[in-house]
Amino acid sequence: MQRCTDKHRPLQRAAFLTCHHKAPLVEAALADCGLAVETLDSFDTDQLGTFSREVNRPHSAQDTALAKAKLATDLAGTRYGLGSEGSFGRDPHVGWMPWDYELLCLWDAEREYAVYALAGSGATNYAQAEVDSLEAAQAFMDKAQFPQHALIIGRAGEPWFRKGIRQRETLLDLLHTLLPIHGRVWLETDMRAHLNPLRQAVIRDAATALAKRLSQCCPACAAPGFALARSEPGLHCEACGISTALAATHIWECPACAYAERHPVTSKAPAAHCGYCNP
Repeated sequence: MQRCTDKHRPLQRAAFLTCHHKAPLVEAALADCGLAVETLDSFDTDQLGTFSREVNRPHSAQDTALAKAKLATDLAGTRYGLGSEGSFGRDPHVGWMPWDYELLCLWDAEREYAVYALAGSGATNYAQAEVDSLEAAQAFMDKAQFPQHALIIGRAGEPWFRKGIRQRETLLDLLHTLLPIHGRVWLETDMRAHLNPLRQAVIRDAATALAKRLSQCCPACAAPGFALARSEPGLHCEACGISTALAATHIWECPACAYAERHPVTSKAPAAHCGYCNP
């Protein structure tokens, strides 16, 4: 693979559209591939969706990250724009733990193509609960790693709805007021990046993954971002020779010109992964 990194070239500006202080999380990793990341906070990214549901996100994480990256180049007048989008769902292993997915998108406005990188982790405090006592609230606060991580009280639309709480006295005063009147109060973790250190770590991982992708240039057009795009199953079993579900071919693609290379897997599948040998 042709490598793109040239540490002797001057850094090129990359505008990062974010209102939640994400630029310091990615700047070191992306400096290694020639980008000087600059915060652009003149646009309220909450208009594109919020975790706390005041504004529903109408598009996928990938489309939203791309929209932010394109907006960044338009507003800052730079060639490169960065967009970031987080999503929370079930873990990909057993399907019952919360999982943090962080997507980064770099848009090249000159060549009009995007490079994406994804990181995921189960190291998240993402949670919600309706508490009916101070004891239940305290248990939720401890599990959510409050006050190092901020909390939200109330649901969007409720008059006491408040985000970004990091002071124990403030939260306890609100609970003392609301619980006797309403009986139950909604609490949830505030997942905005600047208020959630656990999420910040995953964004750093996504930046490292993006830098790795950008370090590989396309053999055909020399654009950064040449990477593994998908795999095809069918690797033959080492014992019986029957095709298995393991990858037999890895396909690398360029996001700029669509040039692709097929790389067959030269090893055999262990019999433990064969449906015939190990039904």
